Amino acid sequence: MKPDSYALARRVASAILLLWLAACAHTEFHTQACLSGVDVYEDTTYGSDASRMTFSGTDGGLVEPCQGVSGGQGGFWIASIERTGPVGRAQDATVETTILGGEWTWWQADGTLQSGSVTGGRVIWPVDLHQSIGRCGEGVAQISVTLTVSQKYSGSGTFEGCLDDTHLAPTLQWIVYPSKMWGAFTISSP
Repeated sequence: MKPDSYALARRVASAILLLWLAACAHTEFHTQACLSGVDVYEDTTYGSDASRMTFSGTDGGLVEPCQGVSGGQGGFWIASIERTGPVGRAQDATVETTILGGEWTWWQADGTLQSGSVTGGRVIWPVDLHQSIGRCGEGVAQISVTLTVSQKYSGSGTFEGCLDDTHLAPTLQWIVYPSKMWGAFTISSP
């Protein structure tokens, strides 16, 4: 190699090294799963439309779209959500509930623990049991939640899915069997 060739080779090697270091500095870790579960606890403030709901369930492989409540892959999750606004559907009107906050934890099958805060979101119910919103099915609400990750690498995430509270007890029509929730869970950590 001529002396000019050495200088060119050093510049190219330096450029590759800088690009590699830049890529390492901005690497994001993405985790995706289908989550499904049921409402295990509700606490409503008397005289208010505010409440806290706790859902718990299992995880499954990401097969879009995440449909229904299914068996898990060994992981377990729990989320407590604080909300305000009406719950369920109103006569001839779409109803929206605002998610104010909460906490979530997910123990993955490999032993990894993820957790964080719920920062907001909403639940939208269709007009009646015969209407459908998106891919959730007739009478089933859509739920959209934003969240933070508070682990070694902090980050953010979303849960986009469905909330089915349409199953009434056959003898006591005012009792709804546990609401079911399912959807796609995605978290990103830089």
